[in-house]
Amino acid sequence: MTRERTSTMAQKPTRQRKDDRLLHPAATAEQIRCDAALGPFDTAVRAMDRKWGVDRLMEIVSPESADKWARAMAGLNESIQNDDPDKTKAWVDVCLRGLKAMDDEAVKSGQPISDPMIWEYQYEGATYGIIEDGRHWPAAYDKRPGLVIFNMREVAVALHERRNGLVDAVKLAFPGAEVTAVRKVKQDMDDVIDFL
Repeated sequence: MTRERTSTMAQKPTRQRKDDRLLHPAATAEQIRCDAALGPFDTAVRAMDRKWGVDRLMEIVSPESADKWARAMAGLNESIQNDDPDKTKAWVDVCLRGLKAMDDEAVKSGQPISDPMIWEYQYEGATYGIIEDGRHWPAAYDKRPGLVIFNMREVAVALHERRNGLVDAVKLAFPGAEVTAVRKVKQDMDDVIDFL
């Protein structure tokens, strides 16, 4: 990954590089200034996502702190929507103080930082990593750079796509039975003829 995905907690705005004339040729001066003001905010949010997990910080502090954060985010979003660079900068400063306060509160209350267990499995020359909660992907990639990491939801989606009533019946009838290969079932010629 060349660029980290930025969190979306409370619809957090991210810097869009509006100063790039090729990507944003119609950007106004106010929009460019609003976007530039988001730089420190974007960096701080990514740092908190790496430390606590994506979108988790607001969940591990007091309801009062979470409410203050939500109000600050509403102000920041509104200032960006209104293309007001001075208010955007002011709200960025408020949000940076809010992130620090929530971080301090989480540390003081003994909340665990993001340190996901990564289950690794090698299959046919490829190594796969699996974490339980996808919100911990930044810390997982910090621990194991270069490893392709999936979360349990993604594993369930992949298994569901390959779900087969016969496989389910075998797994239920024979506890401990393992899938050792996945093969494409050859389509019956009658199915093709019915389709045509």
